[in-house]
Amino acid sequence: MTIQCSKSLIALAITTAFSLPVAAVDSQENESTMEEVMVVAKKLSHANHVIESAMIKQQSPVSSILGIMDNLPGISINEGDAFGGDDWSTSITMRGFTIDGNQQQLGMTIDGIPNGGSNYGGGAKANRYLDSENMDTIEVSQGTSDISSASLEALGGTFNFVSADPAFEASTKIAYTDGDHNASRYFIRHDTGRIFDNTYAYMSYSSTSTSRWVGEGSNGGMQREHAEVKFITELGRLSITGRLSYDDADEDNYNSVSIEQFNQTSDWDQLTWNWTGIPHFDQMFAEGWSTLRENTLGYLKFDYQLSDNASFEITPYFHKNSGRGDWIPPYLVSAVDADGNPVNEGGSIDSTYGFTDQNGTPLAPNTACTQSFSWPWDSGPALHPACYSDNAVPVMSYRHTHYEKDRLGLTANGQWSIAMNDFKFGLWAESNERQESRDWHKVIDARVYHHFDENPYWTQYSNTFQTDTIKFYLQDTLDLGNLSLNVGVQKYLVDIEKTDVFSGQQTGTVNSDSDALFSTGAIYQLNNNIELFAGYSENFSAIKDGVLERDSSTLEDIEPETAENMDVGLRYNDDDISFSATYYTIDFNNRITFIAPGSDTSGIDYSIGTNGTYLNVGGIESDGFELSLSYRLNEQWNFYSSYTNNDSRYVGDAPGFTAGDKVVDSVDDMFVLSSDYTKGDFRLGASGKYTGERGEAPSYTIFDVNAGYFVAFSGSSIRSIDIAFVVTNITDENYLSTGTGNGNTFFIGAPRTASMTFTANF
Repeated sequence: MTIQCSKSLIALAITTAFSLPVAAVDSQENESTMEEVMVVAKKLSHANHVIESAMIKQQSPVSSILGIMDNLPGISINEGDAFGGDDWSTSITMRGFTIDGNQQQLGMTIDGIPNGGSNYGGGAKANRYLDSENMDTIEVSQGTSDISSASLEALGGTFNFVSADPAFEASTKIAYTDGDHNASRYFIRHDTGRIFDNTYAYMSYSSTSTSRWVGEGSNGGMQREHAEVKFITELGRLSITGRLSYDDADEDNYNSVSIEQFNQTSDWDQLTWNWTGIPHFDQMFAEGWSTLRENTLGYLKFDYQLSDNASFEITPYFHKNSGRGDWIPPYLVSAVDADGNPVNEGGSIDSTYGFTDQNGTPLAPNTACTQSFSWPWDSGPALHPACYSDNAVPVMSYRHTHYEKDRLGLTANGQWSIAMNDFKFGLWAESNERQESRDWHKVIDARVYHHFDENPYWTQYSNTFQTDTIKFYLQDTLDLGNLSLNVGVQKYLVDIEKTDVFSGQQTGTVNSDSDALFSTGAIYQLNNNIELFAGYSENFSAIKDGVLERDSSTLEDIEPETAENMDVGLRYNDDDISFSATYYTIDFNNRITFIAPGSDTSGIDYSIGTNGTYLNVGGIESDGFELSLSYRLNEQWNFYSSYTNNDSRYVGDAPGFTAGDKVVDSVDDMFVLSSDYTKGDFRLGASGKYTGERGEAPSYTIFDVNAGYFVAFSGSSIRSIDIAFVVTNITDENYLSTGTGNGNTFFIGAPRTASMTFTANF
């Protein structure tokens, strides 16, 4: 039997949730307190970890919050930018699963709210929603995702970024950060304390800017404006939490390089920072490679305690994403329809040209021009100025890919404990409309700069994608004293439609429903300090709407990706030690891969459009083990270490690899050792991480240090000040950080980078 996902039912459920009443209520008197806790994992039947407080101090506030997870076992965070300010060059790998520009195999949520996908084209990772000062913790489920997690990408686990609650006392925090690569950041947060006898809230704003660490002068950079609001209102048994975040980021990208290019010059990504007026060179001008994104995410969580043993929460949410990806092709194009008539919408490229006469008429290269040119990015004599007369005018395009996304959804979760049973149940419903279009703008005068005509001369394509999702889940945990058993089942109903905006016609549909996905696990409490756990889960990743972008994809032959994950492990906890060890195996099936069309140039193919195809190409088998240890030696010293050994290999042949090959960009070995020292108001920390080989990319080791001094005041309007100093890659290691998914090119890791933050609390 096939169950259809009705848009009207989803809309009705979401509208009903948003119409729930909000009333005023009882007050709650509490003191604002903060303490550092040593936590490595929760008592779950699968591998999981949460960050320690010291990990936050290891990162500058300028940095992306994604990097805070990097020292946890199984995880490799790689960012081309020194502060993580470039989504294009950011990747996350865990147990052979990847989030990068081409793959989204790990789930990500913010306070349990789905992030809307982590892909570059219209997705948004957690750093778009949350500042580090407003983050409470990060909950990582390696391999097996939490059954209630709302994600269509959680093949290999989930990351849940938890925002901090408002403080119980009124206070204001102002911080300023200054660092290398022209890094500058302003942050302010005001906590209201108790208002209306039952409500606590905060508001914050930050402004961040940096330059690309590669090159000098006009080498691009990042500018980010970010704001957050959160409140909690207590109404007896009902608790209402509301949160709204806004993020506006303008990032200039980094370029990936080959091993040969890296060996020639390990501090240049082949992009340029001086405008030459020669389009062939200026296509690599750094400021012409850009990511512009705006994200607004808001939710209202209604948490009602039905009784001492039953609770229910419902959380309606909305998300609006808009943005643009820029590239700067060194030519103009002429487009025609199927009959060969010129068009400015749709059609296909009939010809390209890089030079015109003074009247704008396209010119062909001099027929006598047979010289072999040695260009960094070969595209033949057609774009070489020596093949044209001295009065020929160079022309080029500024290509924009526009992304728009509007999501409206809700999560509903219930818990009921009766006798030995603890039931969890719930649903997730979402309506997601995404628009994508690509247009080409003429650079007004390529001899001068890349300023472009805001009116496009050709719109290559324009499509709308509608994705409707419903997920149901049920889990029962049976308490048998020292032994706890759980069994659960979840199911996804996902329907995707594509509409061609030019014709107004629906041009593609795909059903991405899952089978019933089962999970089971056990925890055995061996004694007061040691517990054993084992878990099995069937994970699922829906077909992405990007599959419908490609005209050559054979939709009836594409199946959703699935993974079977198994964990077996041990945890030890006492007052000073937290230790976790996990062995895992993963069987990943129906891997969806993009097969790019052939290109007639060894340079960049700017005109790929909607060509290419997606295919299921076998899968991946992974196994390995993860260790983590946190040890408090005394009141001053704390040590942390983790080790990961992972073996991920392809199953089945596909373009670019054969069965048994190592998975591209997966890491075999990672080792972390860090220490933190506190003496009165002074603190000092150091950490080192070894990352093993990833295909042709060699291993590397990065060392970071941080220090800080905190001073509290009494009887003053200033409650305290704090000075924090962070240096990453202190040995200035030259290394390749992350690959691009093809095994051939990699992004260069950032050099030694220092920053200092001054914070005042009032």
